[in-house]
Amino acid sequence: MSGLFSRVRWREGYDIAEVDALIDRLNATLEGRPLGAPLTAADLRNASFTPVRFREGYDVLEVDTFLEAAAQRMTGDQPTAQPSSPPAAHHRLDSPRFTPVKFNEGYDMAEVDAFVERILATVNGQPVAKPVTAREISRIQFTPVRFREGYDVMEVDLFLEQAENLLRG
Repeated sequence: MSGLFSRVRWREGYDIAEVDALIDRLNATLEGRPLGAPLTAADLRNASFTPVRFREGYDVLEVDTFLEAAAQRMTGDQPTAQPSSPPAAHHRLDSPRFTPVKFNEGYDMAEVDAFVERILATVNGQPVAKPVTAREISRIQFTPVRFREGYDVMEVDLFLEQAENLLRG
């Protein structure tokens, strides 16, 4: 599989062997010689890989984008989101307001703010260097904070669920 995805080392990536195994199964399915049960679009959308950091892995966004495109081709769907346009012209997300918490567990405010900014740009059709995918939203893990100000976990999770549903269509 070398060359299909960029390799990353100092930021989170996906385990190379796990991604390669899924891509091998996908190729076999598409060629009519499945290795085990044929893969479905749902299998591609629900695939999960071990996250790796500080050792080489595949770029998360590239893998997620590829798998979503492959799933769409398998089902005959048109792409749900283009990087420069909203997933649906009538859907927009407004900037959320999360309740700050200090003594209960919360999410790191800076991490949430940066991710929400990317979500809003993606969904609302604004230019963004790395558009967010529904898969990325479903897998995001923010640093938990306690005894310093963070965002209410439930409020953030509800917003993420809404954004993920919009991107999935």
